[in-house]
Amino acid sequence: MLTREQIDLVRDSAECLAEANVAATNAFYANLFAAAPEVRTLFPEDMYSQSEKLWSSIVKVIENIEAPDEIQIELRSLGARHVGYGAATAHYAIVSEILVETISNLMKDKWSDAHRSAWENALETVCSTMLEGASRSVQKSNSR
Repeated sequence: MLTREQIDLVRDSAECLAEANVAATNAFYANLFAAAPEVRTLFPEDMYSQSEKLWSSIVKVIENIEAPDEIQIELRSLGARHVGYGAATAHYAIVSEILVETISNLMKDKWSDAHRSAWENALETVCSTMLEGASRSVQKSNSR
């Protein structure tokens, strides 16, 4: 659970993301593919639509940061879909780390350890919920 201060820090840094918008998602994917080139094959060649999906997901998480239960079903569904894309459990940590690093680079001197902690906590909640959906999807397909 995020504290009030952490919620404010995530929202504050989300404004920097919003200003960068497409540049932010492009930077994220460039950083991700540089750090984990093996995940590149999990994505389409044309990343425009994927960047839009990422941005939409970030916005939805920010909008519901005070009430994460509101998007649990959606995040579980997203996790289940990611199984079909070939996403592995280990990818979630990499994606979270690269997203935090990308945001910190965008914010430059405005970034703090408190921002990092807030984003890590928020992404931990997102990832654990998505992984619940992924696990249920695998269990469901194994029971068939």
